[in-house]
Amino acid sequence: MKKFDLHNDKKIETGFKIPENYFEDFEARIMSQLPQKEVKVISLWQRKSVWISSAAAVALVVFGLTFYFNFNSKSSLDDTTVENYLASNMTADELMQELDQHDINELEKSIALNDDSVESYLSENENDIDLYLNE
Repeated sequence: MKKFDLHNDKKIETGFKIPENYFEDFEARIMSQLPQKEVKVISLWQRKSVWISSAAAVALVVFGLTFYFNFNSKSSLDDTTVENYLASNMTADELMQELDQHDINELEKSIALNDDSVESYLSENENDIDLYLNE
């Protein structure tokens, strides 16, 4: 076998040659072969209308939720708070004017009075007894 001397031996040509000035106009030729993209034109009014309709929808949702939650909130007052308010801000005469016969019947059913409880109340509030007896 013969030794190869790369520096002195004749080199084999591949048979492929690049034409002169091939790469100078290569980019222009490729770009001319590509299809041109059509740019979609969006007017400013269309963009504004999207933003305006989005803002209106958000405002409507916020207003609706606020309206819904304000009217659906129930009073969280317990019975003792209502009784204290009525006791401090209403006189006996005003209370009698507000109650009708149906309310009085309901109160008589719900309050069980027996003789022992009446006697104990009267013994605790002796000053009130004198007022009733003198009238």
